[in-house]
Amino acid sequence: MQTHIPLTEKALWQHQHINRTILVQLALLYLFVIVYGSLIPFQWNNLAFATALEKFQQIPLLKLGTDNRADLVANLLLYIPFGFLICGWLVQQHDHPVIILIRIVLSLLFITAVIVSIEFTQQFFQPRTVSLNDIFAEFSGSVIGIGLWLIAGPWCVSHAQAISRGGIKARQTVLIIYTLIYLGLSLFPYDFLLSADEWQIKLASESLGWLFIPHCGTTCIGRLIPEVLIVIPIALLIFGSKQHPSFFLAAMVGAALGILIETLQLTIVSGISQGASIVSRIIGMLLGVKLIQLVRNQDWRNLRQKTRSLLMLGIIPYLAALTWVSGWFSGDWLSLSEGWLRLTQTHFLPFYYHYYSTETVALISLLFQTGLYLPIGIGFWLWHWSESADKWQHGPIWSAVIAATLACLAETGKLFVSGLHPDPTDIWIAAAAAAIAYHLLNLMFSPTTNIPITSGLMHQELASVTQSITGIKILGILTLCIATTAALSSPLSTIWIPVALTIYAALLWWRSDWWLVWVLALLPLLDLTPWSGRLFWTTYDTLLLVTIGIGYLRLHPDRYIQPAFNRLPGLLLSLFTLSAVISLGISILPLTAPDSNAFSHYHSPYNAFRVAKGLFFALAFIPLLVKEWNKPEQAIQKLALGMTLGLLGVVLYVLWERATFSGLFNFTTHYRITGPFPGMHVGGAYIETYLAVTLPFVALWVWQQRRMRTSIAAACLFSLGTYSIMVTFSRTGQAAFILTTIIVIFGFIKLILQTHMRRFINIGTTISLICIIIAVAWPIFGGQYSQSRWATIEQDIIKRTNHWAKVLDILRLQDTSVFGAGPGSFPAAYFWSSDSPTRPATYTFSSESNNQFLRLGSGDALYFEQSVAVLPEQRYQLTLDLRANTENATLTIFICEKSLLYSYTCIPVSLHLKSSAGHWARYETQIYTRHFGPPGSQMRRPVKLSLKNSNVDTIVDIDNIALRDLTGKNLISNGDFSEAMHHWFFSVDNYWPWHIENFYLNIFFEQGWPGLICLFSLIIYALIRWSSCAWRNDKLSLVLFASFIAFLVIGLLNSWNDEPRLSFLFYFLLIIGLMAEVRFIPAQHHSSTTSNTS
Repeated sequence: MQTHIPLTEKALWQHQHINRTILVQLALLYLFVIVYGSLIPFQWNNLAFATALEKFQQIPLLKLGTDNRADLVANLLLYIPFGFLICGWLVQQHDHPVIILIRIVLSLLFITAVIVSIEFTQQFFQPRTVSLNDIFAEFSGSVIGIGLWLIAGPWCVSHAQAISRGGIKARQTVLIIYTLIYLGLSLFPYDFLLSADEWQIKLASESLGWLFIPHCGTTCIGRLIPEVLIVIPIALLIFGSKQHPSFFLAAMVGAALGILIETLQLTIVSGISQGASIVSRIIGMLLGVKLIQLVRNQDWRNLRQKTRSLLMLGIIPYLAALTWVSGWFSGDWLSLSEGWLRLTQTHFLPFYYHYYSTETVALISLLFQTGLYLPIGIGFWLWHWSESADKWQHGPIWSAVIAATLACLAETGKLFVSGLHPDPTDIWIAAAAAAIAYHLLNLMFSPTTNIPITSGLMHQELASVTQSITGIKILGILTLCIATTAALSSPLSTIWIPVALTIYAALLWWRSDWWLVWVLALLPLLDLTPWSGRLFWTTYDTLLLVTIGIGYLRLHPDRYIQPAFNRLPGLLLSLFTLSAVISLGISILPLTAPDSNAFSHYHSPYNAFRVAKGLFFALAFIPLLVKEWNKPEQAIQKLALGMTLGLLGVVLYVLWERATFSGLFNFTTHYRITGPFPGMHVGGAYIETYLAVTLPFVALWVWQQRRMRTSIAAACLFSLGTYSIMVTFSRTGQAAFILTTIIVIFGFIKLILQTHMRRFINIGTTISLICIIIAVAWPIFGGQYSQSRWATIEQDIIKRTNHWAKVLDILRLQDTSVFGAGPGSFPAAYFWSSDSPTRPATYTFSSESNNQFLRLGSGDALYFEQSVAVLPEQRYQLTLDLRANTENATLTIFICEKSLLYSYTCIPVSLHLKSSAGHWARYETQIYTRHFGPPGSQMRRPVKLSLKNSNVDTIVDIDNIALRDLTGKNLISNGDFSEAMHHWFFSVDNYWPWHIENFYLNIFFEQGWPGLICLFSLIIYALIRWSSCAWRNDKLSLVLFASFIAFLVIGLLNSWNDEPRLSFLFYFLLIIGLMAEVRFIPAQHHSSTTSNTS
């Protein structure tokens, strides 16, 4: 039997690791705050790394005046908490003094490294400045923080524990902290007067007044109201414990406090001292004493019954006050179109507008917005006052949601009021203020709880798991921070992508057990690269980060089991991962400073991250998969459903693509679908690989459902999937589909025969499905285009073998067969080391005089393009600036109805550069979209503008391209290329320079012999295990076996693994298969185990 006793001093050591863990979490979170605050507004200035290094070695020591003193003090204050937390993490009070000294030195070294790193990074962001003053201030702040921990660290920890335990002690502690914060902020921004001249200027200024400062106006009276209110909690602290608090004594304390603060305000440059503020603090103290008396004499049972009625009465006045304070009635209201225009000009980066204001104004804005939405949290807590605490454990979340919603409405209203501008940061502040208010009230007015101390055995068993979970939660927080940054910086929109991902995160937090369905269902659909221009990072990557972050935060020690691969596959997977890390280092080292071209071309060494992220994303999901496989049957259902939904999305996309371009039943035209896989702009076998791998999961899904309507829906989906894979006209894709279909059909027939469940009906259904598959596939397979492709298979294999010989020559030339050339290195290696007579045309972004432009080289056809929303039978004006290195250069511009790879109705415009070499010239031409959107067509084809350098041995520079309609609206985004690749994309005609076209050789090229041996040992092990389990009627093993046969068959003639989403799917399913062979036992509470044992 376990006993629960209060946590005493003697028992503190048992919980010390928890305190240190919390300190680590807080330190990492605060480090993120420092980095974010130091780099905002994140405006990259394209400074070269070498230049930055040279400038950093010559950092100036600035002579600062009173105007800049606040900045210096702000830097000092910013690092005090950081030094406090880092010292608390490393230094333990019971250590030997020599050990403490060593840990303090380590703290200083770590903090110094952080300071130098951040200051160096600031050089790459404008309008940031770097000076020795900042470094000295930040270091001084850190030293102060370390000293504070050594002096007051235990006191702070004990008071934090008091708050967490709730009750009277928590109320008292919160009021003490509030008072200290109040006194500290009274002197903000600490720009003290340091000379006699400064004192003379101060005394002669208009910031002093016996009653009010001069020219104050009505705003002074408005300022006195919050001064009165914020003193009331201090009165509660001072007089709350007295039986009969005196109004006279309260007035004296208020006067003393007012005189002290107003006198101290004299000592700072930005301080305001006036007699009325002394009176306001006296009134605040008196109101605090009166509140104490009212609380003690109140009939709380009666008041509790009336609380909700009173809150309902207060809603309308509060909303009216909120709209008034938000400035809705301070100016004229604008039209809807004007409001929308202002919305497009609004910056959604948190604290963006705070950066461009002074420290004092920013703090006042923060405190004002906090005070504005604190009543939401207070009101929500009062609403649930009489309810069970457990019932309203999500109260802070709902308070935050309501406050954020109201703040969003208030800020939206500012869009339509002249003279105001919305600040989206206020929404975050409102949510935080309401949630914190609710949570603090819950702690302050809940009964004191004792921390139970369980047996030492349980502590030892769960300590490692708890620490692992804590580390994972820290990673979850960091992952969500990265995801937030990626969403806010998306080129597509500053609104809908962050909003959509926020909704997804909320849904995932609500139903965290459905992450497996969403990750697989959205996998093929969220690559928006043709519109965003982000080659190396997709919306799906951001979704994965959100999923990982939320999933990590939702893990709990009592439900978590360490990953349980069998020893051999676990070892092979670890060795393969090590090989991938080594090859990644080979590919990217030595690191080059990122510039506009670093993430804009597959020739960049940073392409290694793009290709390798599939593996590392899959590995990151291992903790979530382990938790999911505690309930294997439910996990298999979610896996099948997610894969089926993903297939449905792809099939619908394929039907749209065929109907829009070639026609649904046109099997003679040379047209191969690409589906929602824009990575095929340089060729590849991505769509057929995905279809062949996913189709077996439809059988798994329908087997689990076993309903007639589900069977009919699955048969329809499988038929449409058959159609989709056949119209890829990929020979390996079709062969893989036939092979996997045979495996799945025979496997499930065996299951049907052995389960004796509706045997006749199920076999009849299977035979009917086979007939449907043949009926769908045969007309396509027998069509003219498909037959022509199968007729040339021998010649195509010869071409591929010749290509593979070139790949091996490149590998020998680079002498990297041991650990490979690195992931994503083939395009650059082929360009620089191949003996091919031609090379792909190039594009780069260059800058001159702070002006960035596009530079197109010559070579194999490359179309640099962007989707444009032109209408049929309309006139447009195309303008652009051009420059060439020779006088015979020609730039061809195509405006075409175009899928990813195939063009239809086109308007070609050839511009012969007539200006002398090396000089810019302006070119204009008229475009008329004749015959666009053929009559009677229900599917409007997308239109793209493409740029192509048409002459060999020439270089064409392009800038300020615009396509304007008759109203003057420019249809081109980022036409000046100031944002590099944003909104632009490219496609090619020659695919050989971009792919190795063999999965096995691709692994060898990128990771060498170790990677190839480890991976294929792992695959062979998995296939043997799955085939054995499938023979014993394991349906998941059967489907995984069929899917991996599809991967491997298509990989014979294609390297699909250079598409990150497909490589993620491959490793993700491999990890699932390796986990599925191990029996997972859900973790149990130790108490139950103990009782059983005893």
